[in-house]
Amino acid sequence: MNMELFRLINNLANKNMVLDKVMIFFSKDVPYLYAGALAIIFILGLIKKKDNCRKVVFSTFVITLINLIFSFIIGKLYYENRPFVNNKVNLLVNHVKDASLPSDHATGTMSIALGLKNYNKLISIILTIISLIVGFSRVYVGNHYPMDVVFAYIMVLSTNYIYNLKLRNKVEYLYEIIEKKIVAVLKAVPNYM
Repeated sequence: MNMELFRLINNLANKNMVLDKVMIFFSKDVPYLYAGALAIIFILGLIKKKDNCRKVVFSTFVITLINLIFSFIIGKLYYENRPFVNNKVNLLVNHVKDASLPSDHATGTMSIALGLKNYNKLISIILTIISLIVGFSRVYVGNHYPMDVVFAYIMVLSTNYIYNLKLRNKVEYLYEIIEKKIVAVLKAVPNYM
């Protein structure tokens, strides 16, 4: 079923140049926009002196890192070749021949989308929808099987749920402590503040 679904999606490639370019953009470039969004929200938190923004960004960074580490470990424990390694596919984006399962792009984008829910629910919903397009695009361009993407989303939903229950408050509290110490050190530097 995984291969049949892959073929159904990947066979859409090379039929419409505009759609191909859109899918390549979502597949290659959009994940960088997620990192940019985190940086912008953090900087706005500094400028507007809103510590909640900074705490949410730090917490989102931590859960994204956790999910990407899990993704790496799973890829080592259960190695699956990418679709283009043993099959003839419509490969629109060249990729190294590393583990296919789970999709790091789907993992990273969905982690950030869900992490920012505590900052702004509308932004979180928009980023979640875009993450789903990123996941679809990874199959479209020939880099992943559909189940690589689905597994990534299930993993992220599970770890985010546990993280929010058990760790998020502790991580945000730790961030507050670290930030206060950094500010105290900076205030001690002559002519800084």
